[in-house]
This record gives sequence, C-alpha cells and structure tokens, in this order.
Amino acid sequence: MKRFFSVLVLILGAQQVLSQSIYSFEGLGSLNYQGMPNNLGMGQVGIGTPTIWHINSLNPANLVYNQYSTFQVGIQVDRRVFSGQDISGEDIAGGLRSLAYAFPVMKGTWSSAISVLPYSSVNFNTFSNVENVGGQEGVNGVSDNRGEGGLTNFTWSHGFKIKNKFLVGIKANYTFGSITKTETTSIAGVDVPFITVTSEEQESYSDLNFLLGFAYTHQVSDKKFLNFGLTYSPRSQLNGTSEISLIRIDDGNEIENVEIGSDNIDFNLPQSVGFGFSFQKFSHYSIGFDLEYNSWSDAGTANQVYNDAINFSLGGFIIPDYDNVNSYWKRITYSAGLNYQRLPYIVNNQSLIDFGINFGASFPVSGISSVDLGLKAGRLGESTNGLVEETYYRVVFGVTINDRWFIKRKYD
Repeated sequence: MKRFFSVLVLILGAQQVLSQSIYSFEGLGSLNYQGMPNNLGMGQVGIGTPTIWHINSLNPANLVYNQYSTFQVGIQVDRRVFSGQDISGEDIAGGLRSLAYAFPVMKGTWSSAISVLPYSSVNFNTFSNVENVGGQEGVNGVSDNRGEGGLTNFTWSHGFKIKNKFLVGIKANYTFGSITKTETTSIAGVDVPFITVTSEEQESYSDLNFLLGFAYTHQVSDKKFLNFGLTYSPRSQLNGTSEISLIRIDDGNEIENVEIGSDNIDFNLPQSVGFGFSFQKFSHYSIGFDLEYNSWSDAGTANQVYNDAINFSLGGFIIPDYDNVNSYWKRITYSAGLNYQRLPYIVNNQSLIDFGINFGASFPVSGISSVDLGLKAGRLGESTNGLVEETYYRVVFGVTINDRWFIKRKYD
C-alpha cells in the first residue's frame, strides 16, 4: 500500500502524453478511453461485462465482483500516420494508460477502488503559410501552432450489492490539469524586417464530477449468465483559469513580453448515459456490447459548437481451458472486438468518426495474476473535405496483481 500511494503521488504531478493528434486542438483535446487494458482488447466493452480478475473502471457497480485485492497498471504506445491534401507525416507517443487499486470492504457486498486515468490529451503541431499579410504584397508569414498538456481523472469508486442480483455503484472523479496552446507568427518581406510574435494561452481546470452505475445478473443455467449494466453521469462544470501572454521577437531578440492577464473560465462536461449487455459462461467465454451517448451539443463553452457523441463497442473473450495444467496456451484469455465512435468535435462542418478493430490477451502468471496486452488498429477522420486522416496503431501493456491482502493470519 505504501508503494502504491508513493507511485500515485508521483503520477498525479506528471502530464501524460498518450498520442499526437491534429484534432486535439479542439475543446479539451483528444478524449481518452476510461477502461483498463483488458477492456481495450475486447473492443472497449465493460459497462455490462463483469469480471472477478480485473478492475471495472467503466461501471462502478461491477466492483462487487472483485473478491481479491487487485492492482492494475497499464502503459500505452501510439503510432499515427497522417494523410490529407498536401499533408503527410507520422508520430509515436506514449505514456501512462491506467493505474488502479480495488479491494473488498465487505466481501461480496461492498468493494472500493481508486484509480488514475488520463481524461484528455493535447499534443499537436501544425503549420500554415499566409501570403500578402495585411494586404501588403510581398509580405508573407508562417504560423506555427502548438499544444500540449491534458486533464487527468483521479477517481474513488464504490460498488454495493443491494439484492442478490442487483448492484449499484458510484464513482467520484476529481478532474484536473492544464492545457497550453501557443501560436507563433513570423512575418518578413520586401522592406519589412523579420518579426516573430508568439501568443501563449494556458488553461487550468479542476473540479468534481460523478457517475452512477447499476448492474443486474440473471443466471441462465450452470455457469451461464446474462449481465446488464447502466451508467449515468449528469452534466457538470469544470472551473478554471486562463492566462494569456504575448511575446514579440525581432532579429532573434525578445523586445516585448506582455502579460495580457488572466480570467476565470468554465467548461461544461456533457450528460452521459451508457448501456451494456453480455452473455457469459464463467471462466470460458463472454460476448457483449456497450452503447454510450454523450450530449455534447449542450456542453463546452458558449463559443463552441459540438455534436452529440455516440460510442458503440462489440467484443468478448474466450479461454480455451482455464483449468488445464498441461497447456499454458489453453489458459490464456484471448479477446477481440471493434469500436465505433462519433466524436463531439466538428471540423470544416464535418463530424469526426473514429473506428477501430481490437485484439488482446491476458497471460496468467503467479496463480491468479496476469500480464495483459491490448492492440488496436484504427482510423480517425478522413483525407477528403479538407480533413486529415489519422491511421493509428495502439499497443497497451498492463499488469494485474490479484492477492488476498488485509487477511488476518490464523497461524504464524
């Protein structure tokens, strides 16, 4: 426990860059998936898919299934290829994907979890050329736009069994972080000296928001179950501050640095509703789907217009023979799925679509612990209509440790 909280404190003070996306200039940046590495491998399902071996960070009601003290950590590497009209390039980035610890408070009745999950990532760098600046012929400029930072969710979740088949849960998110965006414009031309002006804006946010979870399980036959899950998060507000500064450079020398000032700002997070369903045979297989709706058209700020976002996931896992002591490969959990998202951001009057195919595996180690691997090949945007297509390949590597902690020894 001391080691866990030491690592947690270190990570809370760090900014994690999971990927570079041109579209992260919008809103709060690229919105990160809030599930664990094992969920990623199943196409990102989890609202209605309980498990006793991993932490469910999507629906807190399903934490009741965690009968052991469970620690999970995951890191991500993301490679992107950009293509569009007169645009090409590629980038590799990575960082912390997840860090979570769950434990039963009252075994089978009440379980709790704390976690750190990156909520959004901002990491972009774009260039544009401007001819005849200010209407002056022969005076040209180059604009360099950069952004970095993002927001992090520090969560505390609880799951409770109300009746034999009905579970409820609540998750409190403390969302915090900062986003820095800079625009550097360089101007030069006939009889015009080379001048560079940089404007920098830093937005910092911190506030609480909540998510409610519900789950119900119906036993079809021996070891076969139908599972249902429902989540609801009300509209909430992130409060923050914005600081703007202006720097002017002439012939490589800073000649002016103006602190324009700071303002109080707010950003409305959307109301969201999620539904999940799965059919499982315990320790053999599971198949399920999730559908999530986020009302972003009523969120953001007064100066921004968003789409309502939709997220659809379909996937599952299979374990060939969980109890086989002769074949290690038959005890591995193999998973696959697909994910479709309509993002809230609108670019050039076009909706952004993100589609991916997922694969994963959990390799058993040291009894009931595992090494988890998730893979995703996806495409964001398109190369027409003035947009940029991002083809990405994502690898998530995680470790899950299950143990019976806090159990008083009967014998020394």
